[in-house]
Amino acid sequence: MDKKKDVLWLYGLGYSIRQIAEELNIPKSTVHRWINEINPKPRREGREALLQDEIWDTILELLKFAREEKGRTRTLSIARIYERLKKRQDLKKRLELLGIKSERTFRRRLEEVIKQRFGSWEKLELERRNKKEYAEYRTPKGKQKRERGEWEIDATGYSWKGKRYFILAARERWSGFFLSYMTVEAMEDTFYYNKAFSALDVAQFFIDLFKKYGLPERVIVDNELTLRAEIITRGLEYLNIPITRTRPYSPNSKLIERGFRDLKDLLRYYTTTHKSFEDALKDAIEQYNKSQHRFEHFQTPVIPEQLHATIEYRKVEEDELRKAFRERFVRVVRNNNIRIENLVYEFFYPSEDRAGEIGRNRKAPTVVCYRDIENATYLEVWDEKERTPLGFAKLISTDAPSLDTAEIRELRNKERRIERRERKLKEELLEIEQQKIQMLQQQKETATFLELLSATEQSLQPTPQPQPPEEEEWDPIKLLGGEKP
Repeated sequence: MDKKKDVLWLYGLGYSIRQIAEELNIPKSTVHRWINEINPKPRREGREALLQDEIWDTILELLKFAREEKGRTRTLSIARIYERLKKRQDLKKRLELLGIKSERTFRRRLEEVIKQRFGSWEKLELERRNKKEYAEYRTPKGKQKRERGEWEIDATGYSWKGKRYFILAARERWSGFFLSYMTVEAMEDTFYYNKAFSALDVAQFFIDLFKKYGLPERVIVDNELTLRAEIITRGLEYLNIPITRTRPYSPNSKLIERGFRDLKDLLRYYTTTHKSFEDALKDAIEQYNKSQHRFEHFQTPVIPEQLHATIEYRKVEEDELRKAFRERFVRVVRNNNIRIENLVYEFFYPSEDRAGEIGRNRKAPTVVCYRDIENATYLEVWDEKERTPLGFAKLISTDAPSLDTAEIRELRNKERRIERRERKLKEELLEIEQQKIQMLQQQKETATFLELLSATEQSLQPTPQPQPPEEEEWDPIKLLGGEKP
């Protein structure tokens, strides 16, 4: 009867009949009969007991653990939680008793627990995230809406002739029309497009788009760092363009992904007929926009180019666009100069605003500077609270680099590499100095030890005793005054 109790206990924990038979060395038919005798349907109760086990309370607490980092909520991943559980022997045994011996099984059981405790993954995400991030984690209900004038911005990669290219494209959501694109050849160690495209590149991409077509009703982007940069977010807010960010790891919420798939099918053909990747991509996009497509929100095949021609956008002046997408810096005016990286700008702060700040109590004023992304010769200067314009600052650096955006960006990257190299050399020099000091201390300790050892040896040696004078041998012949024969 003890084995029968063990069978029912293991089955309640979620063990299968085969596992119980192998564990207790009992025929499977006997295990099956004992289970049916007690309760014809004990499996559901066993599953409920399994999901209500106390270990799941610990796991859910780890899932709900969150912290703020750079304005975002950071949570623990499922893989990391599973690794932590395996490192503790008591929790590892508990998991094995529940029949969890791999991460795949752990994820499957965890989904069941979350559905039972919270109802869905979405409700769990809303519970452990900040209210500002709720929109990013809400699952769309049913088919996604396709409103006129909504743009999707995303990037994809394509390999050709041993090289990898990144494509940043904009697509109108309702018509499926590819508005424009930007491409760059990736470096060997670049695997993500947020490193291939800088925030200034994306800002210039938006300026060209808005100047050509107008302002969209909404911009839909993902959560890459480049698209979440301050210059991008601030520029879209200045132009009153709503931003919607898609849920992470959910490509189905981005309709542009299907467009990329069809576009790559055309690229596979055009890359065989063109010598350069840029020409092949240009013709592939033109062919995509002019050909018929079957979209699920249209009953008949449509042509994206014709549909997009019926959409009207809000027009805006180019000066407003450049004003929206400007670089923003907070700097201090010292000696009538403002320094931004390696550039020096001359600026005379209004003297009437600094009355009484003389002598030791005088402080360098803080200002807010705005700079056009294509013209680095002037700065628009405001006060610290950005309420009063103070004027313009003029570039006076004698060794100023070219004002081309790409060259300035390359110069900045070079300066960062030099700084990292300099910092690394200083650390190596400091380490060498420490090793040198340790070596000198060891030499000093060794010399002291040798001196002590020498003194000890000398103290252990016996002190030489004075020897009595040797007695001359008695010679009777000398006494008689004779000599030896």
